Amino acid sequence: MDLGSLNELDINDIDFNNMGSWPVAGKAFMAAIIFSAVAGLGFYAFIGDQTENLVKIERKETELKKEFEKKQAKAVNLDAYKRQMQTIKDSFQTLLQQLPKADQMAELLDEVSYSATGAGCEIVSLGFEGEKEAEFYSERPIRIQVTGGYHQIADFVSRVSRSPRIVTLHDFTIKIGEGNVSSSPGEKLLIMNILAKTYRSDSGEK
Repeated sequence: MDLGSLNELDINDIDFNNMGSWPVAGKAFMAAIIFSAVAGLGFYAFIGDQTENLVKIERKETELKKEFEKKQAKAVNLDAYKRQMQTIKDSFQTLLQQLPKADQMAELLDEVSYSATGAGCEIVSLGFEGEKEAEFYSERPIRIQVTGGYHQIADFVSRVSRSPRIVTLHDFTIKIGEGNVSSSPGEKLLIMNILAKTYRSDSGEK
């Protein structure tokens, strides 16, 4: 079939109900159209799905590469992580050694009393409150009331915070007492109430 044959076709003379009577050029042209349509549908149905699958695979490949890079970075730093974990364990053991044992609680009260005396304060009351159980440790509150001047009370708090045992200070109140500080007659006497807390690991000791 050539271009001249197609030009000689008259669309009005074509009988679509009797394609067998068409001239050779018309049949060839229609066959070409049908073939193109079938090829296009085949491409869309097969190649199109394959293209979509390829996009999904490429996206998954990108995700796997990122995951691999993260795991590789962790593997490279594994020794550093192990050293860091050992450092944390050592620090934890050091902290545990600073926690008073059950038979050392009375000594802790003596340390608080010595801190008050060393700072020039006077202990009004000092004693333990009920122990509170937590998940991994036990908490033992200590209720303290001391009197002294401003600088003396500040020194006392500093001494307690520097104790070799773990002691934390909470909920303090300060009010003006009656009279002046004996060592400094011009300074008003202060009364401080404070809650100290010490801890011990939950090892079954009471």
